[in-house]
Amino acid sequence: MFKSDITREVFYIVFISVSISLIVNAFHPGGLDIMSPYSPEHNEITPESDMKAGPVPIRIDKAAGFHSDPSVLFVDARSQADYNACHIQNAINLPEHSFEKHLDEFMNTTDMDKSIITYCSSLDCPLARHLAEKLFFLGFENIYYLIGGLDAWQDKGLPVESVQEP
Repeated sequence: MFKSDITREVFYIVFISVSISLIVNAFHPGGLDIMSPYSPEHNEITPESDMKAGPVPIRIDKAAGFHSDPSVLFVDARSQADYNACHIQNAINLPEHSFEKHLDEFMNTTDMDKSIITYCSSLDCPLARHLAEKLFFLGFENIYYLIGGLDAWQDKGLPVESVQEP
């Protein structure tokens, strides 16, 4: 057998295997959704639904609807300096990078049943998701992280405030 014949046979075997796999996946009830583009909103759960196995993303419009709800706490995952400069109105600061330093105070003042929405600066910022994961593993079950962060919040004209230095 020539090298080109072996290569052709391997190609056919791989092609047929991939084709069969894709067809089975498409018709299997638990198959992967490989044809849709990824979107964080695709996996989103809202605060009134049953909770899940970890923190989930929440869109600005849904988070804004919960802003005035006293059972929902907004938590800024950015540094104290960034928080002081500008943050979502009535949010508290729990810097992800110095989480352990502030953890005792947070745990003593926060009800475990409270819904928590973490956020950071922008869509590219991972701090909100990281903080949400840490809080979830500490036992908080109603944990969300804001898609788009403070930038998206401000783009929608939603309320922000800053800490005035004395």
